[in-house]
Amino acid sequence: MRAFKALSILAVTLFTLPIFADNGMNSPYTRYGFGQLSIAEVGVNKGMGGTGIGLQNSSQINMLNPASYAAVDTLTFLLDVGMSLHNTNFAEGNVRMNARNTTFDYLAMQFRLMPKLGMTIGMTPFSNIGYNFSNTQTIRDDEDGMVTTTNRYYGDGGLRQVTIGLGWSPFKNFSIGANLAYLYGEVYHYVYNQYSESSISTRTKQYQADITTYKTDLGLQYQTTFGKNRITLGATYQLGHTIDDKGYTVDVTSTNGTANYDTLSVSSFSIPAGIGAGISYTYDERLTFAADYSVQQYSATNFFGYKGADYHRASVGFEYIPERITRKLFRRTRYRAGLHYATSHYYVGEYKGPTEYGATIGIGLPIMNGWSAKSIINISGQAVHVRPAPGSGMITENYLRLSIGLSFNEGWFDKWKVQ
Repeated sequence: MRAFKALSILAVTLFTLPIFADNGMNSPYTRYGFGQLSIAEVGVNKGMGGTGIGLQNSSQINMLNPASYAAVDTLTFLLDVGMSLHNTNFAEGNVRMNARNTTFDYLAMQFRLMPKLGMTIGMTPFSNIGYNFSNTQTIRDDEDGMVTTTNRYYGDGGLRQVTIGLGWSPFKNFSIGANLAYLYGEVYHYVYNQYSESSISTRTKQYQADITTYKTDLGLQYQTTFGKNRITLGATYQLGHTIDDKGYTVDVTSTNGTANYDTLSVSSFSIPAGIGAGISYTYDERLTFAADYSVQQYSATNFFGYKGADYHRASVGFEYIPERITRKLFRRTRYRAGLHYATSHYYVGEYKGPTEYGATIGIGLPIMNGWSAKSIINISGQAVHVRPAPGSGMITENYLRLSIGLSFNEGWFDKWKVQ
């Protein structure tokens, strides 16, 4: 009954999601690989720098390690939904420009199936693609006139994942879990080359792939408690596999109105294997420090014939609650901060893609009503600097993100009692 209720809510929500279809991307770097990769972070993870492999909390969803699902309370139903506002600044030499976007980030729900067995259902992005830019160069300027060439680059799409996960605690202080995700989406890139002189051939090249596949993640966690102190150790493993769906490159050359098409099938996509480890320390259920590190072996993958690069991500974060039980709003507010570092999973020519550095601050405001104060509004602000490799001449990007989410935590499965 609980699973049916949760699936019904998910189905209704997914039906309304097309209004949030904008993927929020304007980055030329999304031309490479799967685009800009995302981790399955919800409100609490966002505020703590993206940490979560070593986090376990009975009142918060944490999709970064499915072993954490085992901690959910018996009568609790958790629902977490969030969105972000983005402002991006691009810099290339003395040229700068800004772009603003809004994205739907995640939807997740969690509940207990039976003692020591929790279930989570969620929808999160896996990658985003979005760019549209062009450049014009003069190739001849003499007595016969000036001839210019214009290259336009356009891309759209990305992958989404719908996840069903289970977390089980076979014995005290130890839990294991698994996430099975259905990945779907479209990868679309377009390159158009045109000359101002009509007698010169134009060339268009399209890269396209419709992808439907799966992703499997395994996790485990172990806790040890002494006095008011608790340490949680976590580990995850992502299973790699080849994607059956094929991609296509279409090369179109047009001369004097006559077009020639050359279509090539590409079947080199794959989900990489990956591992992660995390640790958290909690004191008196009020102060938590966490750290994560993960690597995914994209060097063993290809994208339309271009080799990938191993993707490394490290993050640290903390959360502080002045008082756990109080009616004073700001004494019960959760204060968070975090840092993260990530490399690219692709090469740009001979250079490895840019490196990402980010800092986050956030709060979790409790919704204090007559029934409960467990539901939380999560707000976080993030500054991200994307630095290209030295000497590459690539674009520098700076992001400012405001993320807002609602973590709904209520006792939906309580039985009514008649006095």
